[in-house]
Amino acid sequence: MGFPIDSKVLGLRDIIKERYRIPIYQRPYEWAEKNINDFLNTIFEAFSTKSEVDAGKYEKSVFFGTIQFNKETKDANILDIVDGQQRLTTFLLLLDVLQKEIIKNDPGEKNNDYSNTIDSEELKKVLSETQIKKVSSKYSKNKEQLRKATSEYYEQEFKDKTNFYSELKDFVLDNIYFVILTTEEMDLPEVVSVFNTINTTGLDLNATDIFKLRYYNYLRKIDDTDNWMKEIANCYKLIDDSNNALGLGGRKDQTEFNMSWVLDIYKHIICAEFGWGFSEVSKSNEKFFDELFKGTKLEEQSDLSVLEFSTFKHIVEEFIKYWRWIEDVRYNCEHPEVAKEIFSIYMVEKTRYKRYWTIPFVVAYFKAKGKSWSNYYIDSLRVNMYMFRFFLIYTVVNDRVINPVQNKVCDDCFKWFKECSTDEIIKNLRDILWSPVRSKDYEPKEDFYKTIKLGLFYNASRVSLVCTLSGLLDEIVNLGKSFIYQGNEVLISEQEIYEKFFHYAIYEKNKNPYDIEHIKAKENFKDDKDNIDEFNGIGNLVVLDSRINRAIKDKDVSEKLEHYENSQYAAVRIEFMKEYESLRDWDIEAVRERAEKEIKKIESFMNET
Repeated sequence: MGFPIDSKVLGLRDIIKERYRIPIYQRPYEWAEKNINDFLNTIFEAFSTKSEVDAGKYEKSVFFGTIQFNKETKDANILDIVDGQQRLTTFLLLLDVLQKEIIKNDPGEKNNDYSNTIDSEELKKVLSETQIKKVSSKYSKNKEQLRKATSEYYEQEFKDKTNFYSELKDFVLDNIYFVILTTEEMDLPEVVSVFNTINTTGLDLNATDIFKLRYYNYLRKIDDTDNWMKEIANCYKLIDDSNNALGLGGRKDQTEFNMSWVLDIYKHIICAEFGWGFSEVSKSNEKFFDELFKGTKLEEQSDLSVLEFSTFKHIVEEFIKYWRWIEDVRYNCEHPEVAKEIFSIYMVEKTRYKRYWTIPFVVAYFKAKGKSWSNYYIDSLRVNMYMFRFFLIYTVVNDRVINPVQNKVCDDCFKWFKECSTDEIIKNLRDILWSPVRSKDYEPKEDFYKTIKLGLFYNASRVSLVCTLSGLLDEIVNLGKSFIYQGNEVLISEQEIYEKFFHYAIYEKNKNPYDIEHIKAKENFKDDKDNIDEFNGIGNLVVLDSRINRAIKDKDVSEKLEHYENSQYAAVRIEFMKEYESLRDWDIEAVRERAEKEIKKIESFMNET
């Protein structure tokens, strides 16, 4: 018997004649807006190239990569989709959209039923709907996007074509091709091996899928009596269930996460448990877990309890609860006394060390010792606040320090998280906060405050981080105060702060809602060579609404005031306006005076206990 793989090229019309099943190890359907746009652009481009010689043919056919199926002998009438679920599902949604438009224009047209092509109750329900419902299902969302985009394409390019939808449907069925690979009678590891070897286009298995398969093989070698794939898949389902519950009560502030978030945390926990340094932490999740379960490094470890399924499941469950707790506390303004600690989670991601966003969850894991993390939420956030301060220093003072900082975190901090109490961890972090990481004679504190005062603007990530922190501190000082913004009274709360500093999704095209504003415009001090660094320092910089910043451009400070009064940011609307009332003339002396106040504010933050 030869190697049981069949390979052939098939068009979509032939492919959808079969019946398919999504294996339990596959992640759910999750194509995003960009995937859909790229998908449609490829189809529309080819559809627009009809042959001038033969009106019934097109200049271009479209190759949509490889699809891999596996046929099991116990159910030979249905094929498992190993690779290609996202693409095949999207084609079924598109065909259903086109079919319904055809019937709308010609009720006598035959209705082709695509709902049984893939064995999925949720997909079948969406394909059976006569109208697209406003639900959170990714199938429904993408079907609506496909409908709108196709309708817009028709209106813009083919409004005079009476049979547009029929022709587009036939084009999709007859001009879309795949290379089909079908394996037979292979067990799961063999199927995945074929996938890893052959797959070249349209990769549907990502790092989290690879983890699922590698972890399954690892657990099966230890105990082949349990249905480990089902158990692991249930952990993925916990995340899907949490995401599907979002939006209750009209909330729009919550975050959809996926298993890659958990794997970031799990990787750091494993490295801390085994004493592995930055060389392991820096690996991608796919490479780390692939090497972890395939290599020999585990033979060096005497305690492998961190790799037990019960441990992994516990981490998934507790992460979900912890993250949703953070969102609820912020939304309900339940703990204003730890507002800074809550926001430190988002601020770490603005530093050069954003891979360590995992720290509060890693700390909670070690402190809880297998029990609920809930008793350690605030303690772990306190630790994270100190880690943010450390990362802040070495984002501002960033000359040849990245690797020493990474080594300090992985070699020392991870060890403290595992072995020390919360108070001991914080004491250790306070001790290293201003200690040199590069050489013994280097003083980071002096460079840190000097960089903030002089020429901060010259580095984009640095100026964004420091000015965001400054603006955030001004907001927290003014918690509970209200102001009128665009005709509405707005209360400064943790949720309001989160939305205007971190939750870009509520703003147009997910763009940052604020810019870093030169109070005295660059155009107005560019010739002052003696003081140019100070004008580019914290004394002349402030967060400001992007729409206002673009409107005022290079106006004089006195002309900017009426715009500043309409800002949603306390740093401008409240704090700067108080300063300007006493100064009136925004010259270099005013910049220096404000710089001293800003530095004192940041010093106070850095020295807080």
